[in-house]
Amino acid sequence: MARHARSFAPAARMLSRSDRARVARLYVLCRTIDDIADEIGGDVGRAELETLHADLERMDTTSLLAVEGRALFAGRPDGMNALRQLVAAAAADTGRTCIADDNALDTYCMGVAGTVGVMICALFDIDRGWHKAAADLGKAMQLTNICRDVAEDARVGRRYLPFSQCPYPPDAITAGAPDAIAAASASMAHLLHRADDFYLTGRHGLVALPVRLRLAVASAAAMYAGIGTELRRRNYSPLLGRTVVPAERKVGLVVAALVRETTQALKSEVRSAYVRI
Repeated sequence: MARHARSFAPAARMLSRSDRARVARLYVLCRTIDDIADEIGGDVGRAELETLHADLERMDTTSLLAVEGRALFAGRPDGMNALRQLVAAAAADTGRTCIADDNALDTYCMGVAGTVGVMICALFDIDRGWHKAAADLGKAMQLTNICRDVAEDARVGRRYLPFSQCPYPPDAITAGAPDAIAAASASMAHLLHRADDFYLTGRHGLVALPVRLRLAVASAAAMYAGIGTELRRRNYSPLLGRTVVPAERKVGLVVAALVRETTQALKSEVRSAYVRI
């Protein structure tokens, strides 16, 4: 996890050892599913993921991924349903993806990222009423990913910017066609604004999390949102290379998030104590 999850791995250090181990198991499971879709891809990757989806329904499966998923979410049906949804979404994303419109994009973001928020909630037995907020936070992060990776995705024939906003093929983006770049930049601005809305609604659900998990998720969300800030500073240019948040800025974002969430938690405790009195 430390090698690949650059935003969440540092934040996960705030968790207890046992909680960190559970989150790491979930991360490895999700990362493996993502790698099958991205690194293998095509008909072979899709077939592997469709088989995994079927194996998740079977009690007698010998699939290591399915066995791990069933063990991780034993007695937690919401988590298992979210895992199935993730696998189905990944199976549909093994080729040259081109998103049609906002509705298709929202469905995609829910499938590949909103589900992760729900699975985290399931792991920690968070009430179902808070799952939407967790899903919103996942969707915010995925929209940020999409805007960061426009050029990288276009080079492998994928365009997650909706056609309704950017009606150009991926190769037009990689070629730097002026109209395609202008449309891509405008779409990135629009999607980052949507991401901001999802970050806001997602953060409202942090109050439901155990304090260490609350601080870890808040820190990871702050670092992800920082990518959006860097993209804005670059005027939404998709061809300037992968956007990275400078280390000193990451530290500032994390400190601000920790102060905000700790202050809010203390205020809630004071209010609760006052009511009891």
